[in-house]
Amino acid sequence: MSASVSIRPGLAADLPMVFRAERDYIRDVEPAAEAGWTRALDKNLELWVGCLDRAIVAEDAEGTAGFAMWMPHDGAALLVTIQVLAHARRRGVGNVLLQRYLVDAGAAGHRTASLGVHASNPARRLYEAAGFRHSGDDGDYALYELRL
Repeated sequence: MSASVSIRPGLAADLPMVFRAERDYIRDVEPAAEAGWTRALDKNLELWVGCLDRAIVAEDAEGTAGFAMWMPHDGAALLVTIQVLAHARRRGVGNVLLQRYLVDAGAAGHRTASLGVHASNPARRLYEAAGFRHSGDDGDYALYELRL
């Protein structure tokens, strides 16, 4: 972990930041999905609240640098979301969050980590570099798995 990045547990007080970051992601990467995402906001909020005990937040000298949340799903540890805020991109924060998710998932007894990433999201390179393997597709999303 970079000396300039620390990790802490996610808190309910982080939910407004999660909302803004997720909304910005939709607007930037998946703009055609924004109306559906907005209609599903209550469901998204339930998901984020339900994942708070498996949420981590990265902080740097400027404050919050990013976050990740995961949940058990079909016998695997499913990465629900991972975000690096704009000021902290290209500084290794995504890798720090990803590695912590993998450690936490393994410590919770999971043998497989899984995630889905939009086809146009450059984060695919991060997941592939960490050893995730393409396991299928779901619409515009590529599905990945990693044996822990």
